[in-house]
Amino acid sequence: MINPLISVIIPIYNAEDYLEETILSVLNQTYQNFELLLVNHNSSDKSPEIIKAFKEQDNRIKIINLSINKGGPAYPRNEGIKVAEGEYIAFLDSDDVWLEKKLERQISILLENNNYDFIDSNAYTIDEESIKIGVLKIKRVYNILKFFLNKKNILIFSNFININTILIKNSNLPKFREDNNLIAIEDWLFWIENILDNKKVYLCDEYLIQYRIVNSSISNRLSDKRYRKIFYMYSLLFLESKISLSKYLSVYFFNFLKLTKYKIL
Repeated sequence: MINPLISVIIPIYNAEDYLEETILSVLNQTYQNFELLLVNHNSSDKSPEIIKAFKEQDNRIKIINLSINKGGPAYPRNEGIKVAEGEYIAFLDSDDVWLEKKLERQISILLENNNYDFIDSNAYTIDEESIKIGVLKIKRVYNILKFFLNKKNILIFSNFININTILIKNSNLPKFREDNNLIAIEDWLFWIENILDNKKVYLCDEYLIQYRIVNSSISNRLSDKRYRKIFYMYSLLFLESKISLSKYLSVYFFNFLKLTKYKIL
């Protein structure tokens, strides 16, 4: 089996609490042919010292220091993509953790199924103390809609992909939108644009990462602000002629119902 180079991109902003655990979860992978791009988004805590210490120990690590902070992870992810040399790219947030066979399992599946462009996985959830508390239920809507729609259309209705689980071919990737109105859902738009470009995703049922749940992330997912961003995203897709009027109205109404349910509950 060939061992293609994988570029792992971690955007970092004031992440000193969990950063060491996150980086070690990459360095301890059973698949070792990777470069690790640590993109410092102008941190003001001890994050720069932490990544410098790791860089001195492992020559696969590259540090990208950004002089300004544009808000959100889109900008540092794009800067990482610019210098990535790998045939495949993986993204990891600075507080989440990979299980040790994450890259090995995913690259093996993609190489055996080369008609797929990217692959995800399931995820356990952990708390602020790194204690496992459950599983990430991001595919609940997908498991209902799959009986009526294909993956491409389901992804436009509801995001069933967690960015920390992904391994994707480094070929003709769109940029993450560096738009403050899309912070926290810029990855969803990134997947939509990949899918609309006819790229195919392999859904892996294995649990390969640990996704950290903190109070702020819970409130963000259930906020009115998040739904306003979703409606803004749909408007962009429609105005750019990437989705039809009928699809725009359908997904808008679908997410309006989800918002109404949340407000009632």
